[in-house]
Amino acid sequence: MSIREIREQLASSALRPQRRFGQNFLHDRNMACWIVDSALQNLSLPWRVWEVGPGLGVLTALLLERGAGVRAVEIDRGLAGILRDRFRGEARFQLCEGDVLREEWPDPVADWILIGNLPYSISGPFLASLFRQRASFRRVVVTLQREVAERLVAKPRQDAYGSLSVMGQSTYRVDIRKRLPPSVFYPAPKVESALICLEPLGEVRIPPEDREDFCSFVRESFQQRRKSLGRRWSRGERRRPEELSVAEWVSAYRELRKAAPAETGGSFGLT
Repeated sequence: MSIREIREQLASSALRPQRRFGQNFLHDRNMACWIVDSALQNLSLPWRVWEVGPGLGVLTALLLERGAGVRAVEIDRGLAGILRDRFRGEARFQLCEGDVLREEWPDPVADWILIGNLPYSISGPFLASLFRQRASFRRVVVTLQREVAERLVAKPRQDAYGSLSVMGQSTYRVDIRKRLPPSVFYPAPKVESALICLEPLGEVRIPPEDREDFCSFVRESFQQRRKSLGRRWSRGERRRPEELSVAEWVSAYRELRKAAPAETGGSFGLT
């Protein structure tokens, strides 16, 4: 869908890009095909896709053409109307109108592929919710602000390394597949974007029932990242949060949980 076609489609419905929803529409067809290929390649059928922020349905149409079933979540009522009209009668398409941060996740998510062009304003909260899920998606392919993508792949002692890095890498293998210039979107954002791919790790580092607790533990520990962890963990750890590897975070969580008083149910509070 060209920029002209996007403008005409929006104008015909008396719509315009909404900054509050972070709407930047992908207009490069080659890029759209590449994103869909990245999401589906080497995965066996059936393809059940949870699409976040379908917009005008550029990726949606390509997914349906390939034979995927699509459950799309769109917050903008005007765009939701366009999507209903465009895919009316398509049995493999389901539209959920609402805020994805409040939407019920597919159950079980292990049967689904997640794809989407995430609005920059919700990337952090959405990813945090993703990493707290008891199961992992078959694959996650999403477009993010480049800075957020770099946080996800960051290593210990790098400036971008933080709680999001640890939470994501404890569950998924994270890879930046492509950097996207502002010019492939309409309107062009002021920052660069990146396409990331998350694949579930073969090794289960954190049991599904402990993921939410682990993520809370990591986030709270990073709240004062300039202080040594020993002060918060009440143990002799002199390093700061950004100095521990993901494996060391997992090990610390297991040790502290095991040492927690029985009356707390194995949970622990940080000082």
